[in-house]
Amino acid sequence: MSQQVLSRGVRRETHSPRTVAAVIVLVVLGAAAVFVGIEIVRWFAGLGPLLVAPGDGLRALTELPDAEPQGAVVAGGAVAAIAGLVLVGLAVGPGRRPRHAMSGHPIAVVCDNGVLASAVAEQLRRALDLAPGAVVVGVGSRSIDVTVRPAPGETIEKDRVRDLAAEEVARYDLSPGLKVHARIAKPADEEGRER
Repeated sequence: MSQQVLSRGVRRETHSPRTVAAVIVLVVLGAAAVFVGIEIVRWFAGLGPLLVAPGDGLRALTELPDAEPQGAVVAGGAVAAIAGLVLVGLAVGPGRRPRHAMSGHPIAVVCDNGVLASAVAEQLRRALDLAPGAVVVGVGSRSIDVTVRPAPGETIEKDRVRDLAAEEVARYDLSPGLKVHARIAKPADEEGRER
């Protein structure tokens, strides 16, 4: 299999398609076009309009800025502007899925962010000899956040946690790469309350 086919497959798995948004927009535009077409045919046939005659509809559109109540016109304009901004955002935005590609393999490997978080948390827990649940990891599109909660009386250096996590993430050779952020939480007492 060629590298181009593999990279296309990885892109499909790591980026969200715009199919749903495109279908919704096309259905709404298609329904509007069909409605306008039916009204025009009924007007040419001399039949009454279903909702509004084409001439009356155009006249209402031209008189819309002066229509009463003004609050309804402004609200309708705001809804249309928000819908337009959402569509522009969908068209321009990256649309990433919560997944990362693992490069450096002769085959395409895509890993879910939840799997990455679990693997890094388990490796850190073992390396730092901590209790289960003492390491919490969150993976975003460009960064990984590690929170370690040591046992009472135990001290762990933030730099060591960050270095261990960065070393583990580097082993996966992820694309795009992740920047590691580490945090040491306050130790909990025997009943689970923060000190």
